[in-house]
Amino acid sequence: MKPYIRFIVNKIRFSFIKLFKCHDLKTKGLQLFSLNSKFIIDKNSSVSLGDRIINDGRFTAIVDDNAELYIGNNVYFNEGNMISAKSFVKIGEGCQFGPNVKIFDNNHNFNAIEGVLLTHNSSPIEIGKNCWIGTNCVILKGTRIGDNCVIAAGCIIKGTIPDSSIVSSNVSLNIKPIEDRK
Repeated sequence: MKPYIRFIVNKIRFSFIKLFKCHDLKTKGLQLFSLNSKFIIDKNSSVSLGDRIINDGRFTAIVDDNAELYIGNNVYFNEGNMISAKSFVKIGEGCQFGPNVKIFDNNHNFNAIEGVLLTHNSSPIEIGKNCWIGTNCVILKGTRIGDNCVIAAGCIIKGTIPDSSIVSSNVSLNIKPIEDRK
């Protein structure tokens, strides 16, 4: 789709969201989200979208009541990215996200008697400037990723990652011939 059509559609989309849903929606400059992107933004939330945010393919942002979502300038989202904010998610400028990256600042509550509950608990997520988050990564609540970090494909991240770090998971394959399997 032509960029100017995406730009116009997004200006209209965000105007309707600001008018009817989230009155604290700020957009700066150019946002080129694909036409099949989905924004579920509650009325009492706060959303700030920087200049030159580009998305290819499906993208979903869910921002609940009293939650905050901040996305800096020059951020690129690939196919299938999702952000779920019940508390606070901040993405610094210059970040790039590979396909199918999921960002959740929340988790269901559960206990031994009732099992999984409909309530959630949440903790803030902050992703620093100029980070590259690889394909199929999951960023969990309570995570802070420093500036200039690379998160390799398939990582599940929770906790603090210092500035200028490369993170990869230690995946090993155990390969046996079929006839040796017991």
